[in-house]
Amino acid sequence: MKIFAAVGDAETVRMFHEKTNIKLNYLISYFYLEGQAYRLTDLYRDMISDLYLDSGAFSVAGGRSKITVTEYAKYLTLYGDRFDEYFNLDDRFDDPEHNLNNQMYLEEKLQPGAKKPIPVVHDNEDPFAEFQIYANFGHEYIAIGSTNNIPDDTMKKIKEKFPSVKLHLFGKTSLKELSTGYYYSADSKTWADAAGYGDILYWDPDENESHKIYMGATNRKDTESDHYKRFAKKDKLDAFLKDIFGFEYNDLLIRSGNQNREIVNLYYYKQVEDYLTSIEPS
Repeated sequence: MKIFAAVGDAETVRMFHEKTNIKLNYLISYFYLEGQAYRLTDLYRDMISDLYLDSGAFSVAGGRSKITVTEYAKYLTLYGDRFDEYFNLDDRFDDPEHNLNNQMYLEEKLQPGAKKPIPVVHDNEDPFAEFQIYANFGHEYIAIGSTNNIPDDTMKKIKEKFPSVKLHLFGKTSLKELSTGYYYSADSKTWADAAGYGDILYWDPDENESHKIYMGATNRKDTESDHYKRFAKKDKLDAFLKDIFGFEYNDLLIRSGNQNREIVNLYYYKQVEDYLTSIEPS
């Protein structure tokens, strides 16, 4: 199992690696690539395991960007080989035919022998049919769009009919979902979102349990987060933070900024990735 941290600032890669000496998998959207490309693909590349390029389709679909398939094709032609994988510009989540046309256009424009973009499934009415189109075209790696909610019986059907096709899950790293064993890889920016809200993510390796812990005011009412001062395993958490990062409570408070919480949360991704890999069937 591979978990990718969706990153918008290359300096995050440097800061995490300098603190932990761990190489993570990272995904960056084409939408955020300006000013980051050289550092990710060259300067800090030896601090990264796998590096994936998302097309920025989510930003286009949300009206925040006007990335065109011709622009994206030109970029992939020039620089696509600097990424381990890249995805189709699936910029219409309600129009699988349009996304298929973009996929075919990109494949046509790329140089002979170049990697094909990973297609992305969005059809909520018949996701199996859309998946089957790409699988029958010979794609060995297919992504499930972040807006999809594919029923479990459909996922089982996909895996039974196409057992060798690798699946990527966009925008979700729910332990429950990833523990199904359907996916080869997944990505999200939960690590950054949680840090921004004042939370750290903690994986208890002895219990194989995930915890979200709030590092702000004690009067916050939040059903999703334990407060640090009320966390039942606080002594264990303190030892972990000190041993791995050299962090103490004050280093992770909201007033201290997001950086240290982001580092802790990225480490959580690595722990969960290792756990999911350990339970994969041999």
